[in-house]
Amino acid sequence: MYTKQGVQDNAVGVVAPFRGERTGGLVVVEARGKYAEASKSGKMCFSYCAARATSIPATAQIGNIVWNPPSSGVLLSMAKWVAQVQVTSATTLGITFGYAAQATTPSTATAADAWGNCYLGATSPANCKARAYAIGTIVVAPTPVMNLFHNTAAIATTGVDKMDGDFEGLWTIPPGYVCCLSAITAAVAAAGMTSTLTWEEIPE
Repeated sequence: MYTKQGVQDNAVGVVAPFRGERTGGLVVVEARGKYAEASKSGKMCFSYCAARATSIPATAQIGNIVWNPPSSGVLLSMAKWVAQVQVTSATTLGITFGYAAQATTPSTATAADAWGNCYLGATSPANCKARAYAIGTIVVAPTPVMNLFHNTAAIATTGVDKMDGDFEGLWTIPPGYVCCLSAITAAVAAAGMTSTLTWEEIPE
């Protein structure tokens, strides 16, 4: 994170390099977005999956899947997420975030509609160690660890809900694991959900 130091005037012509407050803390302000440095350095990545019938946690997973290969050498520190249910899905209670062990590449896989480095450019996908899929068969059904939002019973195409949040590094995905978004109770309707997952790749 970039911070900008405050300035404290001590005497005429003398400027201290830091600014303190009464309890002894250092006063700083954020000069750039909190992900700016990691993104500029090519460490932030994303997975975008459009109009998918997001499944409940299962080995045949549909939605948004991020796989950290066993030999990647990085940890995935999960960051921002965005999702919207854009087709009526009356029996889908909500969306959850989960994980599972996955030592091999997901089979019968369909790549995410867009994925790669948040430093957007022609070589964006090649710069990420993790891989992203919209559809894939994994070894075991993912274990949900966080409910992200509730889906009402009457969402229609005329009233799209877009929900977003920030994991802020709370969840760390080690090599040989997947994480994904899954539906709660029942799958989302056909072409029903669009979502984005983001993460920072940090050395083990």
